[in-house]
Amino acid sequence: MTELLRIKPHHLLDIIRDFGAGVVHQPHPYGHAVHRIARIVKEHPETVFELTAGADSICAPCRNLVESRCTDTTTSPGREVSKESWNRTIDGRIFERLGLAEGEKISALEFCRLASLRLGDLFTLYAEVEQSKTSLRRENLERGLKEYLERANPGKR
Repeated sequence: MTELLRIKPHHLLDIIRDFGAGVVHQPHPYGHAVHRIARIVKEHPETVFELTAGADSICAPCRNLVESRCTDTTTSPGREVSKESWNRTIDGRIFERLGLAEGEKISALEFCRLASLRLGDLFTLYAEVEQSKTSLRRENLERGLKEYLERANPGKR
């Protein structure tokens, strides 16, 4: 694979969380590429991604991406906000927790190893989100990380 893939830290964590929840990624009406990137993450754990807080390879084909900015909204923090702003907030927290920076290159596997060791308390990472939603996120993410790391490196974690 020669194409440099860019990914937001929260997108990579969301993919792993979805693996833990048993989600099979399908094309989305928005046109984003989460299904394509999830397949790459699953089938090729050594794939190197460039980390970004901006538009990534998932966002690139999305109908809500206008001039490299997301025009969609989200209610994740309990009220309607710009998805661009919310995602940058969460990605900033993840960068800080993992000791990573925008522009760094890391494999999906190494990112997951690091997340398994350093991500810590999701309730402070997603402080604005309803606790029951964060509890479910934590369960699925922990399961996804465990399964992903075991599959990529049987007998190791």
